[in-house]
Amino acid sequence: MRERPLIDWLRRRIRLAANVHLGPGDDAAVLAAPAAGSRLVITTDVFLEGTHFAAATAPGPLGHKVMAASISDIAAMGCFPSASFVTLAINHSCGEAFVRELGEAIIATAEKYHAPLAGGDVASWPSPLAVSVTVTGETRGLEPVRRSGAQPGDKIFVTGLLGGSLLGRHLRAEPRLEEGVFLNRDVGVSAMIDISDGLSTDLGHLAEESGVGAVIRETAIPVSEDARKLEGQDGVPAVRHALDDGEDFELLFTVSPERAGRLKKSWKFDLAVTEIGEGGGSEVLLERADGARQRVEPGGYEHKWGE
Repeated sequence: MRERPLIDWLRRRIRLAANVHLGPGDDAAVLAAPAAGSRLVITTDVFLEGTHFAAATAPGPLGHKVMAASISDIAAMGCFPSASFVTLAINHSCGEAFVRELGEAIIATAEKYHAPLAGGDVASWPSPLAVSVTVTGETRGLEPVRRSGAQPGDKIFVTGLLGGSLLGRHLRAEPRLEEGVFLNRDVGVSAMIDISDGLSTDLGHLAEESGVGAVIRETAIPVSEDARKLEGQDGVPAVRHALDDGEDFELLFTVSPERAGRLKKSWKFDLAVTEIGEGGGSEVLLERADGARQRVEPGGYEHKWGE
């Protein structure tokens, strides 16, 4: 499959949203400016074969993952997605069926989560598959939730269940968009981040940006069944998988004690929300079942160079 026919096929498959005035096919896309009182929110991610996904990953689940993971960043800001842009660097050996299925999944997931594809680029090269995704969003009168607003005494919560994503759940990720907007608009959380690198790492990011430590309770961490299955396979405790595996794409957030009560009373989603600790001190600590405390070392994935 050559570049021009692929672009033509993608253009036929894409349904432009009302806010996209000019989509793929020109030198740049044209989007409507956010309405008065709204601001633009933009996030970008890159996904590399061999790092973010295995070479054997099927194109359909892969297309869903790259879009859902990127849109999850908009959810973590408590904002609304509006459009997306995808660049594909396709290995020369990729067949047409693979590329079409990948494209279909990207388009479908982008539309499902209200970030319809508005443009991008395609290229071929001899290296492994690489996908770059940019998602735009809007605040629509809300103040984006940052990582840096946590205060001493704030309660720490997570949505969903954690750990074991490498058994396949990371390929079925669901960005918590409705929950993120609810937490921002109706609860007023103080800080928020999505769990992509692992609870131990992302809690560290949130604590560092906020300039406050935290204590989380080992017995309170919501451990997934997949994490328990992995414990049976590799002997690593399930709670360790919940702390370090990453790619859960759940929301980790802090909220004042007063608003924590409002959250518990007004939570309206089937998805579980769990209080796991509170902010305070100067370090991120894990309180074990026996009451002993130890420093939480970031155990999630971290990119490295020069080794």
